[in-house]
Formats: sequence, structure tokens, C-alpha cells
Amino acid sequence: MNASTILHVVSPLGGGVDRYVRDVMASVPRPQVLWHVGERAEVVEGATRDRRYLPLDPLRIDAAPDALSGWMKSLGIGLVHLHTVVRAPRRRAEWIARELGVPLLVTLHDVLFLRPDAFDFDAPQADRAWTREVEPVLREAKGVLTPSTYVAELAAKTFKGLAVDVVPNGLEPRDATRAPATARSEFLESRPKRVVAVVGAIGEHKGADLLRQLPRHLAGSGIGVVVIGYLDRQVYPGWQERPHLYVHGPYHPADTVALLHAYGAELVLFPNRVPESFSYTLSETWDAGLPALAAPAGAIGERIARHGGGWLLPAGFGASEVAAEVRRLLAAESATELARVKSRLSLPDAARVPTLAAMAESLDAYYRRYAPGYAQPAASDPAAFDTLLAPSLDSSLFRVELAHLANICDQSGSDSKRVAEWETEARRWIEKLEGDVASLQQEVKREFEERQRMARELAAAQAVAGVANRLPNFVKRILARIARARG
Repeated sequence: MNASTILHVVSPLGGGVDRYVRDVMASVPRPQVLWHVGERAEVVEGATRDRRYLPLDPLRIDAAPDALSGWMKSLGIGLVHLHTVVRAPRRRAEWIARELGVPLLVTLHDVLFLRPDAFDFDAPQADRAWTREVEPVLREAKGVLTPSTYVAELAAKTFKGLAVDVVPNGLEPRDATRAPATARSEFLESRPKRVVAVVGAIGEHKGADLLRQLPRHLAGSGIGVVVIGYLDRQVYPGWQERPHLYVHGPYHPADTVALLHAYGAELVLFPNRVPESFSYTLSETWDAGLPALAAPAGAIGERIARHGGGWLLPAGFGASEVAAEVRRLLAAESATELARVKSRLSLPDAARVPTLAAMAESLDAYYRRYAPGYAQPAASDPAAFDTLLAPSLDSSLFRVELAHLANICDQSGSDSKRVAEWETEARRWIEKLEGDVASLQQEVKREFEERQRMARELAAAQAVAGVANRLPNFVKRILARIARARG
């Protein structure tokens, strides 16, 4: 028996969910395929031996369901793992599971099961029309997983009687061979005496507005905040307000710990307005041996309260409350308290910072339970699969990113030099993106041509086989002796 293939269905928006799924695919030892589902375009990754990206046309899929079903069966799909309740991927996952007759597993990575615009609210309340739409897929699933007790309890409260299991997100081991990341020289030239870090892509729901207000409350303190990542209105590196707020810019997650140390951070701030569902960043903060100062709500507050490793801000906090607490914790009078927490964090604790190995082991147990082995699947018809491929990429996939870029440039107009620098950098990325799209379109064309060639060869072989089957038996025996003699 072969191990069943796991089909992961995700939204194409990336972020922490994309990181999670790729960690699972790299660490769980079984075949896995990743399906990115948008409203107008879909891309399958990992379904071929060379793991190429296959762009699919949703309209073609809906028009040829048997072709999709046959292709999925040929991949040995034994379980569909849905990672979002957003409408398009949710419906696709339900449809595939139903067509193949395989179980469905759902992981709730965030609070979007409450309402589709949950990130717009500090304390989102359930939208009953939305939860009624989402509920059937959760009830149908063999299992519902969440990364934290906070999300599990919220889901169980929202959907009465729903069984929800907690599998914390695991942190991969540090890569000792990776070149150490460094702080930007522009920051080091004007480095504050004390440094507080904020990590990630900080939008409004993660406290971007509060950070912009913070410098005036830190005036004269000698304390600077460095954003290892970027703000919703500043992606490029540079001072937002010297010497109290600096933006490092985009970074690789594997460099988080090195960058925290390179910038000399003593404390990591989580000014989230919307509750987090787990937070890889908190795990990385603790892995770096640094304490956290965070909002009390959500999984971050829950984890700090349970494991220590930091302090919680008061409910309803604003920039003045954050500044006051930062000043207190970095004051000479709090040196002993800060050292005590850092000492505690220096001791390994797999409950405080779950490992990727532990997460992979837990998930593999669910996969073994719900997706047992299967016999060798039948090969799919290449010509039938051709009907599913998109002949080109829909440019609407990139419109959100381009609109965001335009907003950044517009909101940054006060600094013409920075805008010019950012425009130059953006143009390089756009040129690279256009090149990647062109290459992918050529790859799609080659895929079409190769599959059509295979279909023609298959048809020819079937025709020859049909003729051979109609030959008299004595002729077949003569041909067989000739073939053996030549062999």
C-alpha cells in the first residue's frame, strides 16, 4: 500500500498560513499537493515530478468536473486539508472531497470564521449570515484544528458542540549555515541607547497607527523602536521619525532572531489591535531569548499569561500607555525584573516554543488516521487534463499588490527622495515579475504541447493495438518469434 497524498487548499494571499503549509509539506513524510484558490484563478503546486506550478481556469474546471476528478484520483489524493474558510477555496475543497469521496480536515488559522471582515474590528463579533455559510464545512470535516486554545474556544462557542483540537504551530530549527543578517548602517549611525523591536508586516490591525504616534511619547527617553519588517505606509528602509522609529524593510523569516540581536533589541512589542490566533513572531521572539510586551487579548496574551516571558498591556491601551510601560521596563529600577524574565527564556521549553517536529508528528497522526494507504492509482488522460489548464494568467491576480504599491507611493509623497528610490526598486521588481509571468506562460504552452503529443502517441498506440488484436493467431505467433529473435 502507498501513502495517500494530502491536498492542501489555501487562499493565494500567503502570510503565516503559507509558511505553515510549506513547513508541513517539508516535514511530514508523505506526498502532498498545494492548491492556491482565488476567485478568478487557481494554481496547483507539487502535482508533477518537477513540482512545477500549474495555472488552472476555474471555469474550465467547473465545465469538466470528470477531468479534474480523474486527475485528482491519479495523484492518489486521500484527504483534503482546508486552511481557510474564505469562500472560493472553501467551496473548491468541499467539491473535491465530495467528488473523490475522501475526508476533509480543516485548520482555522485565524478568526475569519466569525466574519469575512474580522480584521477590521478590535473585537470582532460573529456575523450570523457568514457563520451559517461556514458552519456546514466544519460540521462535515473529520477534524477541526486550531493553533491555540484561544481560537479553539472561540470556534466552539461560535459553533455549539463543535469538537476542536489544538495543534500549535511549530518553529523550525535555526539554520546554522545561514549567513548572519545585519542591521542597516543608517540605523547604527544614529542608534538609540535602548532598542525595542516590532516584527512583521505591520498594518492597521497590528498597530501601525499606534507606532506612528509613539515617537512623541518617547521624546527624550533615549528609546528607539525598530520595525523589523515594514509599515502599511512605509515599505522601504529608513527612519519614520528619527531617533524613535526606524523601519528595516522586508526580511526573510529565517533571519528574525539574527536581526533582533543585530539591532540590539531588549524587548519586543506587540501592539496588535486585532487578536492574534497564535503568532510565529512570539515564538521567534522567545527563541531569541527576548521578553515580549503585548496586548492582553488573543493567543499572544494567552501564551504570555500561561508561559511567562513578558508583560501584558492594559485593556484599551493607546500610545501613551505603551510608551509608559516601555519606559518603566527599560528603566534602571526594572533591570532585575527584565533580567529575571530573560533568564527564564534562556531555558528551552517545548510548550512555550513548540517545535516543527512536534507539529509534524501531530499532523501526521491525523493524516494516518483519516487517510490510510491506497492501491496504485490509475493514470489520468493527459488530453483530458489539458482542458483544465489556463492558457494565460489573469492580471487581476496582481491588482491588489499594484494598488497597495500605488497607495504607499501616494502616502509617502512628503519624502520625494525616498519615493524615487522606492519607485526604482519597484520597477526592478515589476520587471522581474513580468519576466516570471512570461516564463510561466511559456511553460504552460510547453505543457500543452507535451500533453497533446502524448495524447497523439497514445491514440496511435491504441490504434496499432486494435489492428494487432484483429490479426490471425498464426500471424501474431510469427511476429512474436521475430520480435524475440531481434531482442
